[in-house]
Amino acid sequence: MFGFNSVPICGEKHDSWLEGYNENIESKEITSFIYTGRDYYVSAKKSDNNKIDIRCNGGGKYNPRDGSLFKIRYEASDDSIFKSLQEIIDKNNETKGNGHCVHVDGLPGGLGDNLEVEYSSGEKIYKISNQAQTVSDDSSKSFYDIFHEYVKKDGYDFNSKGSNVKLFDDADEEYVQGTWKGKHFGEEIEVTFNKDLVTIKVNDKITDENVPYTIYEGSIRKNKLKEGIEEAKSKNDYEEFNEVSCFAKKNYFTMSTYFLKESYSTCDIMNYDKEKSQEK
Repeated sequence: MFGFNSVPICGEKHDSWLEGYNENIESKEITSFIYTGRDYYVSAKKSDNNKIDIRCNGGGKYNPRDGSLFKIRYEASDDSIFKSLQEIIDKNNETKGNGHCVHVDGLPGGLGDNLEVEYSSGEKIYKISNQAQTVSDDSSKSFYDIFHEYVKKDGYDFNSKGSNVKLFDDADEEYVQGTWKGKHFGEEIEVTFNKDLVTIKVNDKITDENVPYTIYEGSIRKNKLKEGIEEAKSKNDYEEFNEVSCFAKKNYFTMSTYFLKESYSTCDIMNYDKEKSQEK
């Protein structure tokens, strides 16, 4: 995008202005609005069926499982959101710097932002920077608040409980059923799930036989709380299996197996029946 072909040099700044973009936007009728903030993303787009496609995500900055992560996607009918967004654009003169693109090589994420707005007239606002925020603090906060209040009217919220998109690709009881096999430093690992029970073999020796398991925060563990814990608040509140510690879904036919007792190590175990069923 910034026209460089050589290997990026950390700290090198690429500063450019797009042709055809100016600060004098005459139209007030937004048809598409996208804002990627430092820690959230929101968009509203008019579709051909006169619906409004709403998409929002954010939260989970320090711990994805703390309940703050949100992902929302749905079609709405109320287009009043565009009027509210335009009022903020006018109030804070967010057409200023239209077409300005800044990229500094090597910077971590979460420093800049990106605003993209399209109007019925064909006019556009586009500005982006990974170095600093391109809109005012008031605008960034207002964009968040406008979408937050809008989705709450439709029964959603900016948290995990208020989301309507699957947040994690976790294993469930249906997924784990069957026999999974793999190797860990040359040792044969065989794990068989039968409904709510699991049997684990290492080098054909049973280490756990018909043990009840639970799936908490994506981790498959023994369905028994550690001594002194009355209610689970994290996956680590559950006991580990005897030699293997726990499991987690990796993809549709592979699970990661964790060994945490003496030293941290992992291996993959696979359910080849699942692999074959996907190929059919």
